[in-house]
Amino acid sequence: MSRIKVVWTGEGTYPYTTGGVSTWADILIRELKNIDFVLIPIMMHPYMQTKYPIPPNVVEVINLPLWGTEEPVEYIRNIKFSDIYRAKVRTKEHKDIKRFKPILLTILNHIYKKEEDYDKLGDVIYDFYLYFKEYDYYEIFRSEEVWLIYRDFILKHYKDIKEDPPSVFDMIEGLRYLYRFFISLLPELPEAEIYHSSAAAFCGLACIVAKKKYKSRFLLTEHGIYIREQYLFNSRLQTPYRTKEFLLGLITMVSKLNYHFADIISPVCNYNKRWEIKWGVEEEKIHTIYNGIDILKFKKIPVERDDRPTVVMVARFDALKDIETYIRTCKEVSKNFPDVHFKLYGPLVDKEYYNRCMNLVDELGVGSNFSYLGPTKNPVRAYNEADVVALTSISEAFPFTVIEAMACEKVVVSSDVGGTKEVLEGYGFIVKPKAYKEFAKYIEYMLENPKMREDMGRRARDVIVHGFKTEDMVENYQKVYKRLVKEYEKEITLA
Repeated sequence: MSRIKVVWTGEGTYPYTTGGVSTWADILIRELKNIDFVLIPIMMHPYMQTKYPIPPNVVEVINLPLWGTEEPVEYIRNIKFSDIYRAKVRTKEHKDIKRFKPILLTILNHIYKKEEDYDKLGDVIYDFYLYFKEYDYYEIFRSEEVWLIYRDFILKHYKDIKEDPPSVFDMIEGLRYLYRFFISLLPELPEAEIYHSSAAAFCGLACIVAKKKYKSRFLLTEHGIYIREQYLFNSRLQTPYRTKEFLLGLITMVSKLNYHFADIISPVCNYNKRWEIKWGVEEEKIHTIYNGIDILKFKKIPVERDDRPTVVMVARFDALKDIETYIRTCKEVSKNFPDVHFKLYGPLVDKEYYNRCMNLVDELGVGSNFSYLGPTKNPVRAYNEADVVALTSISEAFPFTVIEAMACEKVVVSSDVGGTKEVLEGYGFIVKPKAYKEFAKYIEYMLENPKMREDMGRRARDVIVHGFKTEDMVENYQKVYKRLVKEYEKEITLA
C-alpha cells in the first residue's frame, strides 16, 4: 500500500513562527513518520526564516507569502518569468471580465450577507482558482474594470444607508484586503487524499479547492476560534468603521465556508465545540482531539534558581495574553511578598503593547519584581524555576503552557479561557480574565502552603500522564486520517 499524503495548511505559524499551533504541528508531523506531508504555510513575506527543522517526511513546502511581493505568483508557483510575462500580455489583450464579474459579485454578496449559500460560494471559490490559472492576478485586480464592478456594488449597497457612508479610503482598503488574502488561492495544489487546515481561515481555502478538484477529504483543526480571535484583535485597532465592517465580513464568510466544507472538525477542546455549533456546524462533524506533550521531556527537574518566591508565565508578549493583568497581579502579591519575582518568557510580537506594559511596570513601581526574559529554548527549565505558573490570557484554545507546566508538577493559576478548565480544574486554579486580585489570592495561597503545592503538582502531572501525552494526540489523529482515507477511496471508486 502506498503512503498516505496529507497537505497541511497553516496561517502565520509553522514552520516560521513559534507558539502553540506550531508546537502542535511539529509534534504531529514529526511523529506520523508513515505519512508524507506537504506544507502550505501562509506567511507575512517571502523572507522569513524557519524556526523548526523540517522533518524528513515533509516531501514539499509551498510557501505562500501574502505581503512583500510585487508579483504574487513569483514566490508561489514554480514558473519561469517568461511564463509570468506571457500571462500578463494575454490578460492585457483579453481579460474576460464577464467571466470574473459574477465571481467577484458572489463573494461581495456573502461578505455583506446578501447571500448565504455556501455550496454556491464553494463553487465560486473553485472558479476563482481556475480563472487565475489562466489570467494574471495582479493585472486583473489592478484593472479599471474590476474597480468599477467593486465600486458600483459598494455604492449600491450603501445607497440607502445615510449614516457614515464608506470613504474612498474604505473602498480601496476593502479591495486591497481581497487582493492580498485571496493570494491564498494561487498555488498549484498537489493531489492528496487529505487536506488538513490548522484554522477556519484563509489557509482552509486550498482545502476547499482540493475537495472540488481531487475529492480530497478536508480535516479542520481549530485551536482558537478564528472568528472570535479576529473580532477581539480588530476591536483594538483604530481602523475606520466601514473598513473594519468589510474585513470582519470577509473573515466571517471564510470561516463559515471552512465549517461548511470540512468533513471532520477537530477542535482541541470541548470549549471550542460550543462555539463551532453556535456558528452553524453540525455536531456530528465535530470530534475533539486534545493536544498532547512529551512527558519524558516535560517533568520536574532540579534547576538553579533564586531563593525568592517565583511566579513564571510562558507566553508571547501580546495583548491577547494580557500581560498587564500579570503585572498588576505582581503588584498585589508584592504587598505581602516584597521579594517575589514574576518572570515572563516568550517572544515579543507587539512592540507598542510591550512599551505600554513597561510603562505600567514603572507606574506601579514593580521594576524589581517583574522581569521580561524574552523567548526561551528551554521551557522545561523555565517552568521548574517557578513556585507557581500563571497564565493571564483573555483568549486561548487549549494552551500547551498549562499542560506543560502541569507535567512539570507545577500548580497553575489560569484565566478561565478556552479549554483550560477541562484539564486544570481540581489540579490548579481558574480565575476570571483580568481579575488580578483573584490571581494574587491564589498565588499567595500557594506560596504560603508549599506542602499543598507539591501534592497538587504531583496530582497535576498524573492527569497529563493519563490522557494528554504526545502518543494520545498522535494516535487520535492517525485514526481520523485512516477514516478519511477510507472515505476518499470509496468516493474515488464510486466516481
